[in-house]
Amino acid sequence: MDGITEMACFLRKNRDLSIENGLRLIECTLAPLLASSGPVIIWPEKEFKKLTAAFVRCNKEAWQMSPNTSTALFTFPKDLGDLQIKMPRAVICSATWGHLIRCCQFDDGTRQLAEISYKDALEQHGCLDMEDFQFEAEFLTWDQASQNSFTFACHITSTIGIRVSWDPFNPD
Repeated sequence: MDGITEMACFLRKNRDLSIENGLRLIECTLAPLLASSGPVIIWPEKEFKKLTAAFVRCNKEAWQMSPNTSTALFTFPKDLGDLQIKMPRAVICSATWGHLIRCCQFDDGTRQLAEISYKDALEQHGCLDMEDFQFEAEFLTWDQASQNSFTFACHITSTIGIRVSWDPFNPD
């Protein structure tokens, strides 16, 4: 979190940096930092909200916008004037699913742990498969979803309005 705050301060002080270079700096540092820690650290919801606010602040500074500019500019569809910034929730979502896919690919111990985690999640929520589970995960709180990697992945996917079609332990 401190690194993101430092990035915002750096961008604020260095207004001679072009918008393109400011955005490139964010793209090359913040998103990878978040992606590398995302599957490992399950952020508490309160901290994730702070992280998102800091991330938005960095982008406002890179775009050389006033801090009072509406955040909606970053979240509208592109055809409505969106600036196409990949928000932290999307970064974490992608990284978490990538982590789960890697765990399920190799028979090195992580696959067995992932399978236990997956079966526990399905059983705990009374679901038959991933698709069913994603609908169920919509109704969980952040803290409830944070108890299991698959639950968290399904929850975060549902909060950004997408569905993942995957049967991780299908023998075929």
